Amino acid sequence: MKKIVYISTFVIVLLISFLSVTYSYEYNNYESLKFELIGPAKLYVDVNSEYHEYGIKVIKDGNDISSSVKIDRSSVNMNQLGEYKVKYELDVDGNKEYIYRDIFVVDISSPKIELKGDSLIYVLLGGSYIEEGYTVNDNYDTSVEVDIIGGVNTNKEGKYQLEYRATDDSGNVGTVTRKVIVKKPEVTLADISGNRFTISSYDINNYPNTITLNNWTSNGVYYEGYMKDKASSYKIKLKNKDNSLEYIYNMVLKKNNYYMGNLDLTLLPNGDYLVYIIGNKEEKLLNKLGGLTRLLRAKVGNKLVSFSYDNDYVNISISDFKYEYDIVIDPGHGGSDNGASNGIVLEKNMNLKQSLYEKCRYESMGYKVYMTRYDDTYGEMLGSNSLDILQRRSLVMGYYGALARVAYSNHHNASVNSGAHGFEILVSNKLSFSDLTLELSLYNKYKKYYNIGNSSTRLYSRDYNSGSIFNKLNGNIYSNTDYYAIIRIPMELFNVKTVIYEPIYISNSNDFSWYWLNKKWVDVTEIKIKEYVNYLGGTYNSDNSMCL
Repeated sequence: MKKIVYISTFVIVLLISFLSVTYSYEYNNYESLKFELIGPAKLYVDVNSEYHEYGIKVIKDGNDISSSVKIDRSSVNMNQLGEYKVKYELDVDGNKEYIYRDIFVVDISSPKIELKGDSLIYVLLGGSYIEEGYTVNDNYDTSVEVDIIGGVNTNKEGKYQLEYRATDDSGNVGTVTRKVIVKKPEVTLADISGNRFTISSYDINNYPNTITLNNWTSNGVYYEGYMKDKASSYKIKLKNKDNSLEYIYNMVLKKNNYYMGNLDLTLLPNGDYLVYIIGNKEEKLLNKLGGLTRLLRAKVGNKLVSFSYDNDYVNISISDFKYEYDIVIDPGHGGSDNGASNGIVLEKNMNLKQSLYEKCRYESMGYKVYMTRYDDTYGEMLGSNSLDILQRRSLVMGYYGALARVAYSNHHNASVNSGAHGFEILVSNKLSFSDLTLELSLYNKYKKYYNIGNSSTRLYSRDYNSGSIFNKLNGNIYSNTDYYAIIRIPMELFNVKTVIYEPIYISNSNDFSWYWLNKKWVDVTEIKIKEYVNYLGGTYNSDNSMCL
């Protein structure tokens, strides 16, 4: 029995490569015998692939006896890296002769890496970038190392690229990239001179059409408006900018030239939409309300609905909603706005110190926090410079609060009456008992801790036009316009509930000494922190040593 070992040059090929290449060798002891291995004699194949037999050609005495060759590849394990042989058995004049092909099972396929979440992400300046991760699959290795190359600086506007590089044990590399754009919020606001501006009289000769009232609803928006072109019925149409699909909403005729109705936006596909009003003819929908009365963005169902106004034309953008923050904190006042003072301390400094403490405490328990200012400035402001700084600050509160689970503003009170004392919690006129579960619980805990009567405590709202104060402990919803910008603007433009906390009158020397100088403010603040942690479903940790 003779053993014929076929030797050739080193060739690296995939299983499907070099189909046309043959290698020939004439066995000298049998001048009448010729054979040739079809394909490489040293064959490199990818692990976990299917082995393809190229075959062998044998000529004896001028006759093709290839079909009589027995091929044994039982030793080849395509699921395991290694060196194997395929055996070809020939019967030559009654003698068994063998030829071998060397098989090298190797890993030459790159890992497949896919991003979780979007490949393009927008992050608000000063916000947080949340890494949503990736999935990796490899044809052989069960564990693959992944390196993320690059970084994101959320404190600097710009475009950032992250490369996810997956490397298996054989050195094969698979990559994918994610782009992150850090940008300031874009808020479209008209310049106005007063605190508020609305269309008080509707002269249909001024504009071809306009929205005269817009409010958020549980599933979208409520519109009232008019068209110069009088019609018996009106419709509002949303047209997707990408695929031109159209969605029609029937409006109710309110009176001549006027319509009203709801737009359910929760079932619309994600995308950017142009908005039209249809009467006897079709026009792009205008919203001339301007100022602090046009809707901007809000969580609606599981969608984030955003409005923009290009030359007052209405545009709507719809995307999947996700929280960016757990808590938004507004340290009241700042910069040139000192707030209240008692000759010892300025309110703006008290608000900032308390807010930074709260931020530290929340973050120590794993929460994400955004603050409207982090130092003695007025912080980031949105909107036209013609707006009052309180209004611009309120826009920040609403814009970030729209992506947060809770939002509130820290203040400290003062009065010309040095005997005034106690705490106050201010909320929106639009909120009822069912909306104020947390605030009512916190009110009762404060009341117990302070050990003072009802006359020194308030949970209330206030009307913008009359200044009247309304007790919210009776559960009523008031049809009044909210007074404080930090409550009014986030609620009306962003559908965000914000709360103002004023835990003490710093003008009362006894209360100030007890609260601030003796550091009872820490205890008072911890009561609030614990209440919010419980509300958010977390576990409160009383260890505050790292935040003092």
